[in-house]
Amino acid sequence: MKASEDWRQSIGARVTAMNGMLDQAVADLTLDQVNHRERTGVLSIAFSLAHVVGGQDRNVARLLDKGPMLWESGNWNARVKLTGSLPSRGTPMADAEKIQFGDLKAWREYQAAVFARTGSALANAPLARFDEDAFGGKRPESVRGSFLFALVPSGTITVMDCCEAYLFQHAARHLGEIEHARALVGLGGLS
Repeated sequence: MKASEDWRQSIGARVTAMNGMLDQAVADLTLDQVNHRERTGVLSIAFSLAHVVGGQDRNVARLLDKGPMLWESGNWNARVKLTGSLPSRGTPMADAEKIQFGDLKAWREYQAAVFARTGSALANAPLARFDEDAFGGKRPESVRGSFLFALVPSGTITVMDCCEAYLFQHAARHLGEIEHARALVGLGGLS
C-alpha cells in the first residue's frame, strides 16, 4: 500500500486523538502519582510516559522531519529533572524502575512540544517520505517480536508502517497501561 492523502488524514486524526488522551491522562496527576510504583516489577506512570512520548519524539526526528530530538535540543532532561534515562525498547527492568520525574509541569511542556511537532510533521512531510524504506533494506533484530514485525512480517518496512506502529499502536498500548496505573493511584479512567 502506498501513502495517500487519505491515509495521511487518517493517521493524523488517530495520532491527534491518542495524543489528546495522553494529555488528558497527565492533566490531573500529581508528582507523587506520576512517580508511584505499586511494587517491584510494576512500572510508574512516569516510565510509561517517558517511553511513549520519548519514543514519539525519537521516531518523528528520525523518520519524518530529520531533525534532532526535542528532548536533547531543548535540554528537557534537566528541565524535567528525570531520574534515569529516557527509555527505549529493551531498557532493562532495573533501569526502568528508577525512572521518575522531578518537575511535572516541565514534563507537560515537553509532551505538548512533542505532540505539536508530531502533528506538524505528519501534516507537512512530503507524501513520498512515508513510502521510504525506514531501515535501509534491513529488518533490525532490535524490533523482532514487536508489533511492527507483526504488521509487516516480511519485506520492506516503510516509514508509513513505522507511523502506524510507533506513533499510533505504541501510544494505544501504553495509554492502557497509564489508565490502569491511574486506577492504582485513585484516579479514574479516561474513556
